[in-house]
Amino acid sequence: MKRSRRNTLVGGMVALGLVLSGTAYAYWTDSLNVTTKATTGDFGVKFVDLGLYGQYGDETNKGAGWSIVDGIGDNSYVGDQFFLRGASDYNIIAKPGSIDAYKERAKGSNNVDFNAELKDKEKLTKDIGRAYKKAVTDASGKVVLTVDNMYPGYAQAFRSDIVNVGDIAAKLSNIKFESKNLDGAKESGNLDEMIGVAVFLHREQYEPNKTGNEPTFKLAKALADNGVDSSKFFKVGGVDFVRLSALNDADVKAALQNNVIKCAPASDQRLDMFVGVAMDPDAEGKFTTGTVEDRKDNDDKLSQGKGIQLSMDLLWDQFNAGKDAGNGNILVNQNK
Repeated sequence: MKRSRRNTLVGGMVALGLVLSGTAYAYWTDSLNVTTKATTGDFGVKFVDLGLYGQYGDETNKGAGWSIVDGIGDNSYVGDQFFLRGASDYNIIAKPGSIDAYKERAKGSNNVDFNAELKDKEKLTKDIGRAYKKAVTDASGKVVLTVDNMYPGYAQAFRSDIVNVGDIAAKLSNIKFESKNLDGAKESGNLDEMIGVAVFLHREQYEPNKTGNEPTFKLAKALADNGVDSSKFFKVGGVDFVRLSALNDADVKAALQNNVIKCAPASDQRLDMFVGVAMDPDAEGKFTTGTVEDRKDNDDKLSQGKGIQLSMDLLWDQFNAGKDAGNGNILVNQNK
């Protein structure tokens, strides 16, 4: 039987339509790829190389300065190289035998005991410059300095390094001081007036006779420049000590605003820290009875047999804290 031409034509049109339809989904394509990789650094500073003052010859006055002022002997002080130790003995606070030698010197004059300790110490997690090696050098975020049985006119100095164990430079934004009665004592008498502290931070390679050094932090000068009254300072061994009663957080923070102390993750950016603690000689009898030549009607018991603990927290921000370029670039066009 002969097929109809009409049916054949219709079938051909359907077939052609299918072919054209398939071609419509076969355009050529290409692609571009952007891969962004990012990692985060870490942030942190640590104390290392803690010791009694006078561990390195370039930090001292070659024995003419002092590590302890105690009133003993003709000089009345211990020279600033008395505790000098070896250049690589970072994990001890003084030359072996030197602390016992001091106690022998002081026998019959005082019963002072002292120590410097890295609290909750652990080994560095990375090398810091050529000096401080990981898994060898002790480090900590907290230092405890102890002086027991001190007396008016006694002063002692300590030293430590501050190193950056992170990947981002750190900026010292504030130092908070807090004093409290020691060992849960009900009261500490007038020790907040009679005990003073001195703090000096500077570059490891600081050279005061050259220009271009980053600013250092000098606690007594910073507070004096910020208007703290001179009665809040006393002097021992030529050093100005700030009474604990004058360590106001706002004053210290304001003083730091003019002293940008930065600690970068590089060997030439570590800091030296020197801390002194002293008791006002008070020979004039402002807080004690003074001397027998001019005896005052004060109560010596207010400063005897007491204990006070001073905590000093160095608070660090990233170096760029509070900074923002602000003007933007062409990318602001994608904001909204």
